[in-house]
Amino acid sequence: MNEKELNLSLRDIEYLIVGQGLAGTMLAFELHRRGKDFVVVDSPSGEKASRIAAGIINPVVFRRLTKSWLVDDLFPVLKETYRELEKLLSCQLLHPLKIDKILGKEEGSFWLTKSIENNLESYIHSEPDTTFHKDGIEAPYGIGKVFNAFRADLPLLIDRFREFLIQENRFIGEKLDTNDIIRETGKVQWKNITAQKIIFCQGFRASDNPFFQSVKFKHTKGQVLDLEIPGLNITDMVNKGMFVLPLGENRFRAGATYRWEFPDTIPDHEATAELTEKMDKIVKVPYSITGKRAGIRPTTHDRRPVLGLHPDTPEIGIFNGLGSKGAMLAPYFAREFAHFLCGESDTIHPEVNLLRYYRKK
Repeated sequence: MNEKELNLSLRDIEYLIVGQGLAGTMLAFELHRRGKDFVVVDSPSGEKASRIAAGIINPVVFRRLTKSWLVDDLFPVLKETYRELEKLLSCQLLHPLKIDKILGKEEGSFWLTKSIENNLESYIHSEPDTTFHKDGIEAPYGIGKVFNAFRADLPLLIDRFREFLIQENRFIGEKLDTNDIIRETGKVQWKNITAQKIIFCQGFRASDNPFFQSVKFKHTKGQVLDLEIPGLNITDMVNKGMFVLPLGENRFRAGATYRWEFPDTIPDHEATAELTEKMDKIVKVPYSITGKRAGIRPTTHDRRPVLGLHPDTPEIGIFNGLGSKGAMLAPYFAREFAHFLCGESDTIHPEVNLLRYYRKK
C-alpha cells in the first residue's frame, strides 16, 4: 500500500492514539464521529490478535448457559457501530451468524432449563433440536441453536479504516518508542506532534509500557486453523469445545486454543494436535489444513477490558484488554471512553476502569 505521508510540521492535536488494532480503530472512529482532531500511530509490522481472531460475537456463555457479560447493553451499540463503519468504509463488516452447539447426552434438559431461567429467549431457541442431522457432523444428541449471533470481519475493518486514516492525513506508520515522549502538564509531545492526550491501544505489548506497570495483564495465546472441507455442506457455525466456522467455497476456520504460558506467537504442533483431536470428534469427513495462525489476546487478570487515564499523569491513557470477546466489547467501551475523554460523561464502568489497579489497599 502506498501510504500518504502525514504532514509532520509541528502539529497540535487533541488525541494521539498508539496502536491500530481493534481497540485503536474503534476509539479513533468514535473520536472521528465527534469531529475531534487526532492522529493514529502504528508500527507497520506490529502483530495484532485482531488479524487472527475469527471475530465471533456470541451472546451466550455455553459452559454455564448464561448471557455474556453486559450483552443486552453491548448488542445495540455494536450493531449501530459496525453499520456506521460499513457506510463509512463501503464494505460489509458484520455478518449475521447462527451457532449450532452440539449437545452431550445429558445436556438437552440443561439447555431447556437454563435458557428459560437465564432469560435467553432473545438469543437462543429454548427447545434443543434433537432431529438435527448434517452429513459430516457428529451430533447424536442434537444441538442447541443460537440464532442471534454475528461474525465481524476484523482484518477487513482494520485495513479499510487504515486506508481511511491515511486519506484523512491521520495516520503515521511508525513504531512509537515511549522514551521519545515528552510530558508536560496538560499535554504530551512525540516528535513534532503535541497532543492533549496520548492513548495507548497496544494490545499485548502494553505489558512493556512503563506507564502502566500496575495493570495486571494475563495475556493468552490462541491458535486457529484454516481448513478446506469439500464434503461438509453447512452454513451455520458448529461448536463443541471449539468452533468450526464456514467461510464459503469449502473454506472453514477452526479454533481456538488458550495458552497462558508461551514463548512466542508462532503456531505450534501442540496446539495443532489439540485442535485436530477436537475436530475429529465433530467432523466426520476428510479435511485438509491450509493454514495455521496464532496470536496473543490482550487480557487482564479479571478478564475485563481496561480503560481510563493515569491517575498521576492524566495526559496519558489506555484502552486495552479486550481479550477473546473483543469484537463484541470494543464498540461499547470505545464509545464509553470517548464519552469520558470528550467530557460527555465523568464516569467509566467500575469493572473496566483503569483506577481499579491504583486504588489504595
